[in-house]
Amino acid sequence: MILLVLGLSIWGSETWLRPMLDPGAGDRVMLEVPEGCELNRAGCTVELDGMRLVIRGPDTIPPLEDFDLILEAQGPVEPLEVSYIMPGMDMGVNRFAFGEGADGVWLAPSALPLCMSGRLDWVAQVRFAYQGQAYEARVPVLLERSVRGM
Repeated sequence: MILLVLGLSIWGSETWLRPMLDPGAGDRVMLEVPEGCELNRAGCTVELDGMRLVIRGPDTIPPLEDFDLILEAQGPVEPLEVSYIMPGMDMGVNRFAFGEGADGVWLAPSALPLCMSGRLDWVAQVRFAYQGQAYEARVPVLLERSVRGM
């Protein structure tokens, strides 16, 4: 009986605390990104109910260096955050909030750690709200080895 109460308490606190610990958690619609898009280089364009979103970064993104993720929206979106993950590898929490730029451009100042295995492949989970619904677009990111001998 004690284990049941303890288990329910842990489950309840996890369910109750999750939105406060992870503001991007919860129900959201996953958006399809076009085949072959990457955050760096050309970026990614996503269509949503006739609204166009462009998600991009600088042409090259070296590990351990600051860069801005840019979200350009042709409509009233509310950017929430971007989280970077490395598929199949625990790289810790890499979550950054968006700040409003000018004319529908939002910036998320970001930096990514160096993976000790030498991997450079990441995924940017860009989360935003539009017309009361939460959305997420997952965009591939490929870091560049720096010229400093990485």
